Amino acid sequence: MSRHGSYSPAVGVVLALAAACAHAQTLSGAGTPVEAQHVAGDVYMLSGGGGANSSLLVTSSGALLVDSKSQEVTDEIIAIADELAGGGIRFLVNGHVHPDHTDGNENFGTLGVTIVGHEEIRQVLAAGQRGGPPSADEALPVLTFPDGGGLSLHLGDERVSIFHAPPAHSNDNSIVHYETSNVLHLGDLYGPSRYPVIAGGTFAGFIEAADIAVARADASTRIIPGVGGVADRRQLQAYRDMLVTVGQRVAELVGDGKTLDEVIEARPTRGFDEIWGAPDHRLFLPVVYAELSDQAASAD
Repeated sequence: MSRHGSYSPAVGVVLALAAACAHAQTLSGAGTPVEAQHVAGDVYMLSGGGGANSSLLVTSSGALLVDSKSQEVTDEIIAIADELAGGGIRFLVNGHVHPDHTDGNENFGTLGVTIVGHEEIRQVLAAGQRGGPPSADEALPVLTFPDGGGLSLHLGDERVSIFHAPPAHSNDNSIVHYETSNVLHLGDLYGPSRYPVIAGGTFAGFIEAADIAVARADASTRIIPGVGGVADRRQLQAYRDMLVTVGQRVAELVGDGKTLDEVIEARPTRGFDEIWGAPDHRLFLPVVYAELSDQAASAD
């Protein structure tokens, strides 16, 4: 794939397998109890439960959930919503299609919860995700929007803006903005303690999504990531700046004709690993290298 000969279609197969394994491992942790943490206003973050962080809006008009976690913990989530809101969950928003965000969809859909998400989420689940069987109709989003689209929901005093973000973690990832409570749910578009996982999207999309989120945030905004603790605008800005710096470093190495192994050995993430961990995930630097190599080849 790359003009430098270090990236091939075989690597793409490895990347796809790595993504599937990573999400299978996440779902296998369903024995971890779901825990609710108040974030701001009427919004809570739900961690644990064998899936990515969820968020829960609780109002006198019912509740809204972002991401359904593992199907084994639906009852735990419902119990938390009942305790905090005193009413049922009316809406479920899927931040993107991966199993750790959609595995519980069918349970909620069967209970009459309205599922919302990008139109590709419905298409992928209906066809069968990653070679699996088609999902039941109850698991499919019934309110969808296209690339670049979105919608707003109003519950109690809260305006919830849901809109498609540039392809980053995946092609169908979205941002959820609880405008009244001043909370952004970014899911796997942002990690306070891990580098990006590019599983179908693009590295450039991560930077674009970060720019969008930073522009919507202020000093009081609270940010919910897919993995890790609640963050703020300052941390998000640092994440965005890290992405730009790493991209510039990799682009320079690509311009010098370096192979993927040589790029990794040059440690383009130096100075950042203490915050974001090991950079050797197959869905990070190899994908960045391939993307920037292709851009360089197209420019020649």
